[in-house]
Amino acid sequence: MSKHLLIDGRNILYRAVYAHHSERNHEVKYHCLVIYLRQIVNWINQFNPTAVSVFWDAPRITVWRKRLLTTYKNRASSQYVLNLGELLAENGAIVKEALSILNVRQYERPQMEADDLIYAASCVLHPKSTIIVSTDSDLIQIPYMISTASVYDPQKARIVNVPKHHPAYVKALSGDKADSIDGYKGIGPKKCDALLDSHEKLQVFLEDRGRETYHRNLLLTDLSLNPRLHVNKLYVQRVLGTSVCYDKDKMTELIRKYKIVGMDSQYANLVHPFIRLT
Repeated sequence: MSKHLLIDGRNILYRAVYAHHSERNHEVKYHCLVIYLRQIVNWINQFNPTAVSVFWDAPRITVWRKRLLTTYKNRASSQYVLNLGELLAENGAIVKEALSILNVRQYERPQMEADDLIYAASCVLHPKSTIIVSTDSDLIQIPYMISTASVYDPQKARIVNVPKHHPAYVKALSGDKADSIDGYKGIGPKKCDALLDSHEKLQVFLEDRGRETYHRNLLLTDLSLNPRLHVNKLYVQRVLGTSVCYDKDKMTELIRKYKIVGMDSQYANLVHPFIRLT
């Protein structure tokens, strides 16, 4: 049975750029593309997928959720994220160009986040096995809803356990600091569990504290409520129907064009695993 590796493109790019930015152990730094491909090759070798897909976010300021909450993912002064915007843009363009000639399908739509398209792809590919690679906790809801999906956290190097309660419902109550989403004051993990264990208790709580925050946060966090989900599924089906491309000559040209430090010495290990993908 076929197995699809679904990669959160920007999430993994951030890890590569951060590693490059922080590298002090070697006199010569490897290019971000080398670090990026090394990550993917590790997962290809670990999970042996038949296909690899990479999903990209639309520019944050254009994302549809901004219309619901103007402060959504406002990370200008966040303690959680190092600002690597220019490096991400520069290296992201190179990574996308490389993946386009390495048998990898890429997905990107106006106003959509990678999460939206990964969920759509998981729905379309079911009952085929899908492994989602990301550190983004928003994606944990996918295996909660789709039994053939799993999330691999590259930071913890393990498959994430499926939680007891729907993660979007938890965030609808407690909020999500990482995405600048406020929840109900005084509601943490334990109180969330108690409320979600009992439909009656949840309804009493919402009657008392108001439903507006809960409903808004569900729209922000529950991927199944995306108003463009149907269109996203059609888009995924269209991309899945296209042929992938492996072009050795163009890859050699790209390495020279961008002076990819470290690629020549690791070419076989970093490029050859992509040949077998379909």
